[in-house]
This record gives sequence, C-alpha cells and structure tokens, in this order.
Amino acid sequence: MKIRAEQLDERMAVSHVAGELDAYTAPDLRDALEAHLQQGTAWIIADLTSLTYLDSTGLGILVGTAKKCRQAGGDLAVACNRKNLLRIFQISGTHEILNVVETVEAARERLEALRAQREERTDGEATS
Repeated sequence: MKIRAEQLDERMAVSHVAGELDAYTAPDLRDALEAHLQQGTAWIIADLTSLTYLDSTGLGILVGTAKKCRQAGGDLAVACNRKNLLRIFQISGTHEILNVVETVEAARERLEALRAQREERTDGEATS
C-alpha cells in the first residue's frame, strides 16, 4: 500500500491511498490519518480511488478516524469509485457515516458543506 498526503488548505487534507488496505497495512493508514489530526487538520479526505482491496481492519480505521475528526470539530469523507469497495461500505452501513462519494472533488464539496452547516448552527446558537 502507498499513501501520499496532500494539504488542501489550513483546515483540510487528503490522504491518497493505493494498493490493498488490510490488517497488515492498516496501521500505516491510521498513522497517516493521525498525522493530519496532530497537525491540527480535522477535515480529512481519504482518497481510496486507487485502492483495490479493503478489509474490516481498514474499515475500522476509517470509522475510528471519522470519530476523531468529529471530536476535533471536523469530519472525514471517503472518495471511492470502485464497485467492490462501495459494496463493503453499503453492506457495513458505513456509507453515510464515512461520507462516501465517488471523487476527491465531491468529497471536498461534501466536507465544505458540512463545515458551513456546523458554522451556521454555531452562529445560530451564539445569537439565541
């Protein structure tokens, strides 16, 4: 598995993942995603468009990272367009939890929309 990190702006980053994500390689992804959080980036895109295999360990890393992102005031989105992997997200019920969309650009748009919704909610609560 190969992972390449990309910082999109001061609050959003992408981890581009290629190859197979399984029990053996999952710790590498966990470390890469944790590095974004440690640098203060809580809005993360996991680009799985070049991933060929995903097992339950890898899925667990993604769900755990989504939880950590939300605790830090952000969120996680997954870019995935491979039918075999999309089926895993659907069957496991994690499609919505992980904000799974087909492209990195759609993931960025999804996270920007979520960020705007949260900011509106926060502004609304502050003025109430």
